[in-house]
This record gives sequence, C-alpha cells and structure tokens, in this order.
Amino acid sequence: MNAHRLICAGALCVGMLGCATLAPPGARKDCHSGQCDVDVHVENCVITAPDVDVFVATNIFWNIDQASTQAGYKYPANPPPGIWIKDGDPGQFDSPQRLNDGKFKLHDKNTAKGTSRYGVRVVRGSTTCPDLDPSIVNH
Repeated sequence: MNAHRLICAGALCVGMLGCATLAPPGARKDCHSGQCDVDVHVENCVITAPDVDVFVATNIFWNIDQASTQAGYKYPANPPPGIWIKDGDPGQFDSPQRLNDGKFKLHDKNTAKGTSRYGVRVVRGSTTCPDLDPSIVNH
C-alpha cells in the first residue's frame, strides 16, 4: 500500500512539473559603440532592466521609459542613487551621474573582461520600489 501511495505521489509531482512554465531568459542589451541606451520599465513598482553586454569603452545611459515616467516613476534625487555598481572591478567604471529624473549615465572603460552587478532604484512619490540587480558584462 505504501509503494502505491509513493508511486501516486511521484506521478502527481511529475504531472505538476509538466504543467509548469519556465521563466523566459533575462533580457540582454548589446553595446558595440561609444554610446548605449538601456530602457528601464517599471510597473506596479517592479523594475525591469536588461543585463548589458559591453564590447568597447561606452557611455551607458539608463532611460526610464515614457510609460513608467507617465506613471510617476523616477530616479531618486538624493542618495542612495538610481544606478550604482554593486560588485566587480570598480576601476572599470566612472561614478554614475544622475542627468535628470529619468536618465542616468555611467562610463564603462571596458579595459578588462568580467561581470559586475549594477543596482537600479526608482521611486514613485515617497515610495521606493524594490531594487533590481542585473549585470554588466565586459567582453
């Protein structure tokens, strides 16, 4: 009887896994020139921004998209910043600059290969949304 229950439980688990959907792979943005624009989208305080693949020295601009801006999302005016390097080789990057409510700039020197996580933070009124931490990969 116990073997029968075990087989049924196993079949149920396999059946449930077969119905599960896999999350799509994370979005990526390739930067092959001296300037690269990265879209940031926010919906219900959930931030979406891609991993960034950098192939040459590049000024990366993170732009909050129009729909998110119209919904009231923006980069914080005071520290902590809207974009920052969380780990990796800090010598690869100049300090991020907040250009306006919806735009941040970061210069990636791309002098060494490696991966660094970057943070994205936005606010809506007095609410700070949960941070996102995608990656920059220097090739």
